[in-house]
Amino acid sequence: MGQLRVHLDCERCCDMSVKILYIAGWGRSGTTIVDNILNSYDGVFSTGELFYLWTRGLLEEKRKCGCGVIFRECALWRSILDVAFGDDRPCPSHMRDLQQAAIRVRHTRALTGPTLSDEAEEYRRVTNRLYHAIAEVTGARLIVDSSKIPSAAALLPRMAGVEPYLLHMIRDPRAVTHSWMRAYRKKSLVSDPEAPAASTMHWLVRNALAERLAGDFGGRYRRLRYEDFVADPRATIEGLLAFAGVEPKSGAEPKSGAEPGNGAEPGNGAEPGNGAEPKSGVEPGNGVEPAGGGASVGGPFTGDTTVRLAVNHTIAGNPRRFHSGDVELRADDRWRTEQTAGPRLTTTALALPLLHRYGYSAGFSRRRVNR
Repeated sequence: MGQLRVHLDCERCCDMSVKILYIAGWGRSGTTIVDNILNSYDGVFSTGELFYLWTRGLLEEKRKCGCGVIFRECALWRSILDVAFGDDRPCPSHMRDLQQAAIRVRHTRALTGPTLSDEAEEYRRVTNRLYHAIAEVTGARLIVDSSKIPSAAALLPRMAGVEPYLLHMIRDPRAVTHSWMRAYRKKSLVSDPEAPAASTMHWLVRNALAERLAGDFGGRYRRLRYEDFVADPRATIEGLLAFAGVEPKSGAEPKSGAEPGNGAEPGNGAEPGNGAEPKSGVEPGNGVEPAGGGASVGGPFTGDTTVRLAVNHTIAGNPRRFHSGDVELRADDRWRTEQTAGPRLTTTALALPLLHRYGYSAGFSRRRVNR
């Protein structure tokens, strides 16, 4: 493995404290819409899935930034990388190798131990510089990283000049399985008969590891069910901001939407072949539909369940990250009527160790968890 030429001394960049809200969990759990709403508040910047900066962002030639521009050509991310690394930008392939060697999900427990491997330490320092550069360039009081990878979250409490918060997002595993299987069908792929088992095993592992990390965050851990979020989205989001110690500025207007020339795609931001539904811009599992309404003062919500999403600069994530403008938030419970018996029973049986812990009934009843 080649040597990384970037200067890794973080003393200068760590003079300031940066608040990071890291979203952990398994995909199709509502993380994208929560991420996009938070990003629409003044003083909050979402990176999307920062873990994939080096691979999907810089190694893939045609991957788009959330603003709609090819990621490599996004002026904001160019500035961030310049501030972080100058002319000694890390080699994306080398960073990918570090991730493979030391920052995979299976490495999570080791990353909470007393010492880090050389590869993990190098990755930690580079990522710390990146977080501080994001704060410096964007001026954000809170950075939201929705990578969901527990191993990457494990490094945050070790970073100098970082005040880390962990948001653990959960959704009924049967809804998650149904969403993954719908994604296969929409892309004209044959649905994998092992998808229910594979999705549920990921759900179990990711959620168990997220809970294991809670203690390392010193009280800065919060668990959020998708179902509770969509039941009261405005109060939930405002509660998350308060949890991170970031109050919306009094009298501040929400971030602007798409502007001419910024590369943002009109309407639902769907890309050919990404499985997005052109009618409503709804990604199965996110429960988002277009809505009307004017801008509100102090944040992007135009009502208790309606929100105006700003254009973002997310690196990777659910295709709905390209959506901006007015949306209505409501629960997506299609799995209850559309899911066949096989996937439902498989998912329920495998998820039983954590199903009741998170307030989900094996009998598919709706139940709200009081925290």
